[in-house]
Amino acid sequence: MKMRGLVKLMMRSRRSMKIYDPYLYVSSSRCYHRPATVGEDGIIRKGDMINLKDLLFTRHRDYLVKYDDAQQVKAAHLDDKVTVLYFVPLRPVYSNTSLRSRSFLIDTYTYLLPDNNFEVVLVAYGTSEDKILSDSYTNSNKIFKAIFSCMPWTAIPFSDISSRERLASRFAIRWPSRHPSSVVIDSSGMVLQNDGCNLFKRYGGLGYPFSDEWIQHLEIQDVATAKKPSLKALLASPKRDYVISNKGDKVLIDALGEKVVALYFYEEGITPTGVTANIKKAYKEFALSKSCFEVVLIYLHGTSETIGKTSEESFRNTFENMPWLAIPFKDPKCERLARFFGYPNKQSVDEAPTLVIFGPHGEFIEPWGADIMYKFKLSAYPFTRERVAKLYTEKIQQLKLEMLWEQNTIFRRKDESEVRLSELVGERVILFFEGHGENGYRREVVVEFLSMLKQSYFDMKGSSDEFEVIYIRQGETESPYKLQIADLPCFFSLASDLLPIDLSQYHCCCHLLLARTISFHSCDQCDRWTNRSRYSSMLGFDQYGRVVRKSSYFTVHDSDFPFCGNMEEEAFYELKRYYSWGSYDDKHQGLRINSYYVNENLPRIYSSKKKHNTRT
Repeated sequence: MKMRGLVKLMMRSRRSMKIYDPYLYVSSSRCYHRPATVGEDGIIRKGDMINLKDLLFTRHRDYLVKYDDAQQVKAAHLDDKVTVLYFVPLRPVYSNTSLRSRSFLIDTYTYLLPDNNFEVVLVAYGTSEDKILSDSYTNSNKIFKAIFSCMPWTAIPFSDISSRERLASRFAIRWPSRHPSSVVIDSSGMVLQNDGCNLFKRYGGLGYPFSDEWIQHLEIQDVATAKKPSLKALLASPKRDYVISNKGDKVLIDALGEKVVALYFYEEGITPTGVTANIKKAYKEFALSKSCFEVVLIYLHGTSETIGKTSEESFRNTFENMPWLAIPFKDPKCERLARFFGYPNKQSVDEAPTLVIFGPHGEFIEPWGADIMYKFKLSAYPFTRERVAKLYTEKIQQLKLEMLWEQNTIFRRKDESEVRLSELVGERVILFFEGHGENGYRREVVVEFLSMLKQSYFDMKGSSDEFEVIYIRQGETESPYKLQIADLPCFFSLASDLLPIDLSQYHCCCHLLLARTISFHSCDQCDRWTNRSRYSSMLGFDQYGRVVRKSSYFTVHDSDFPFCGNMEEEAFYELKRYYSWGSYDDKHQGLRINSYYVNENLPRIYSSKKKHNTRT
């Protein structure tokens, strides 16, 4: 009897201090502590072993509750399951981050529900016993119901304030807190994660059981996929090896391996409708008629702009108007794909890789497919910068020297010697178009180019490789490069002497659009390139009058200068500058592969900031 009285006194004392030790066990004859790995301060941390049932249930409550369900959930419901204690502060207003965190946990819960190996327990905290007699208790109860009504899992009843507050204290969840926390505990009672919210976002149900060992395994898989991307590794999951049509048909991912596949990242209410219209035109031309092209819809639901605004119904309504394929709604691979390809870009919607072009067997990955499709239409198929550079080069190569001046046009040197254009037939010719207002690094590059040009001119003079230079100026004002050309025996011409042709059609010398004698039609490319009107540029013609070099970003290191250079490669880099694709690339954190770029560093595919080299 004395022992029982002592036990009652101890328990009463502990309740008065609002401290409860789940490892204290009481029998009719003795009281003892279960061995545990919890620290002396009583705080439960990652790696600790606990008895979860003793933490969740009390002598007076042996059940959990579900919203709007009178049935009580007993302790046996948690047997052999990974359990998440979802700590949510009782706050009337939640941030977008909190809503997204809840959404990803719901997606994870729903994905794992058929496996019956995962449970979540809501632990709402922030209300203490002394508030029961105040109006705040009623208000907190309303907040609890509003929070719980959005959740499909179990909870500690609101009425059991002491248990909720005790759990928050034992796991060091402090009030006030801005965001929820998710403590992950395995079926043996080991605390796997202090907060698994980021894991639910990154991996969804694929992260189960959310142990460090499994997460490390997934990160290794991510690294392998980034090194050698494949559609199967990117699109398939352990539960799914197919994509779906809007009629419900399942198409095996393996069947897409030989095709160009466009991954269409779509945000409801955000993605411009024109993007879908452009893709439909391409799909009709290349997928339906030639069967060499396919599109897979990645319907995003967890971005900051779409959270809480999408549903299975909105997915169906959008997808039924698209003739291509899709990953099922809320599949965890959608978030993984967005992570791999850097969507969405935090800078702006325009800079987001909305349409990622994935070549057959991963030969190339082009993140700016939507922009290319918009600007260059169907001729740019398969909608890569390399293809645009090829078109760009082919157009430039149509330009002939005799198209720029009348045959009888006379060019003069500083020493008053002159030559007619017709006399340059059979000669190699460099046209240098003088820019204006160039300074800093850009000016240094032009100065170095002109110095190298002068040296090459004298070195090759009298040989079979000799060439002439025609220096084209904007006007009669003093040249900004007079020192570099002072002793260069070049011919001079004014931009106003050029024939009134539309040079913009040949994607070259666009700064000359400022010259009044050059006619041009209004187009997006011209408007954009005119902004570079101050840049110097050059055209190189061989002895047959064909363009063999075109550049406004000079290189001077080749032994065959100035007729060196791969025109398509130079076009590629000029296009990057003209259309700001270079700046997009700088901000882009996703995969991309082309002839001039291999994934030198992994994109931000996992939480570690350390970069790993992946050059093959």
